[in-house]
Amino acid sequence: MKGNIKKLALVVIIAVIPMLIAVATASAAGKTIQGKYAVAGYATSLVAILGFNASLQANGGAGGPWFLAPSTWSGVLTFNKDGTGSFTGIDRGLTVYSSAIGAPPDGGAANLSWGFTYTIDNGNITFTYVKGTLEEDFTSGPSAPSTVYANNTQPWDGVISSDGKSIAMFWGPLITDVTSDKANTTPTGV
Repeated sequence: MKGNIKKLALVVIIAVIPMLIAVATASAAGKTIQGKYAVAGYATSLVAILGFNASLQANGGAGGPWFLAPSTWSGVLTFNKDGTGSFTGIDRGLTVYSSAIGAPPDGGAANLSWGFTYTIDNGNITFTYVKGTLEEDFTSGPSAPSTVYANNTQPWDGVISSDGKSIAMFWGPLITDVTSDKANTTPTGV
C-alpha cells in the first residue's frame, strides 16, 4: 500500500479553526496580516484510485478501489505581511478501505507542510496554494516511511475577526491531485 498512495486523487473536506498564538500586526480591515496562528481542525478525505466523476463520486462505484481517511490536524499557520504564508503541522488519521482494495483499516500520522498566498477583503481571506510546496511525510502507520506530494489548484476561503485574533478556514469539496514529485510536475495519471 505504501507505493500506491502516491497514485491517488483525493477530495478533501476540511474545517480548520486557527487561534492566535502571536499578536497579528494588522486588523481584518487591512489587506495583510503578520503573525502565527495555532491550528486545530478536522479533515475527511475520500481517495479514489480511478479518480472522480462529475458528481464527485469515486469512479468504479461503491465496490471500486477507494478509501476514506478522516483525520485531525494541528500545527501553525504563519502569515507574512507580503501576502505569503505557510502551514506546518501534524496530520493524524484513520483509513477505511473499500472491498476492492481489501486491506484492513489502519491508522497513522504524518508531518505536513505547504505554502500559500493570501488576500484579505473586508475580513474575508482567500488562500491559494503555492505549487511545489505540499509535502506529507508519514511517521507512523503502514504508510511510514513514505512521502506524498500533491497539487491543489483550487483556492480556499476563510474569515478573520475584526480584532485579528482568530481565523476560520474552510476547504471543500476540494480536489487535490497527487503527484510523484514535490514540484508537482509529474502527475500520477489519475
